Amino acid sequence: MLLAATLLIATPPQPLPDVDPLLPRIAEARAFARGAGDRIWPGYGAAPFGILVIGAGRETLLCQPAPEGFEDEGREPVTGCARAGRARGDLPDNLLAALPIFDLPATIVMGTPATTGRAEPDWARTILHEHFHQWQYALPGYFERVGALGLADGGDGMWMLNFPFPYQDEAVGAAYAAASNALADALDARGRDGFAAALDAYRAARARFADAAGARNWRYLEFQLWQEGVARWVEVTLGKAYPDPAVRAAATAFENRSLAALRSPDLARQRRELVYPYGAGEAMLIEACWPGWRAAYPEAMALGPLLEAAARHCAAPREEPGPQSDRPTPDGGEGRHSGAGASD
Repeated sequence: MLLAATLLIATPPQPLPDVDPLLPRIAEARAFARGAGDRIWPGYGAAPFGILVIGAGRETLLCQPAPEGFEDEGREPVTGCARAGRARGDLPDNLLAALPIFDLPATIVMGTPATTGRAEPDWARTILHEHFHQWQYALPGYFERVGALGLADGGDGMWMLNFPFPYQDEAVGAAYAAASNALADALDARGRDGFAAALDAYRAARARFADAAGARNWRYLEFQLWQEGVARWVEVTLGKAYPDPAVRAAATAFENRSLAALRSPDLARQRRELVYPYGAGEAMLIEACWPGWRAAYPEAMALGPLLEAAARHCAAPREEPGPQSDRPTPDGGEGRHSGAGASD
């Protein structure tokens, strides 16, 4: 009996059929982040890459020290990471998020392709998005600067999802629709003679959208465009450079859907979801004018200042910038014409 008990204790955990087939995908994503991903977005590859996969009966934690309540399962050979597990808890199995669920650093928390309703190439593409959030959360002073936006109203972290933006306001919706279509026009004009005029028309429509929304609401939207819209741009841009052609195809299809969404704006229906295609579209415009914007991105916490700096680059592409001319203004939130504001 003692021998049998000893053998039972010493038996390693059995493979989990819904998690173990995903290990090569996770290993591939980590390797890509450290290589080509880091070359596209400097620092991306050095960000923490802990991931919790929510399986049918067990949660598997990889590439991150295990907190209390997890059983150490040793080194996982496919990813080369530490592996730990615990019985399935209350976390929904359709999660696709990066959260400081175990305190910092943030952890990617994902269900499987089956439970999240995503084909495996799209599931892998989503890792690129969530890892960018890990990079954002690791920026120096990130949480203090988010708090300084003054948008939480003393609530918990759910304010980012539940902020009372006037999604049902018809005037705001009309201004958003005009700005979204103008953004699509400007993106269509990239590389053509009419691009400068289309960019100016979009900036004017964006200013009207900001006016309609109001200062505080616009500060919220600017932050969400900066955080979530750029994460989608990174997801698409890195996905299109991914080593697996299936992921590249999924990223291209996703980009096309995002661009198409700009032509079907409906604020009351989209609500917060608007920030993903809209912010990604703005990042595409910024990239078209100013490929060096990544270096200024961490300072901004709003896309408006970056867009205005990019517009200056497009207006004078042959001029050597002065010491500060290619930097966004440090006050990133409420201004009407640029999207920048007096208080961040």
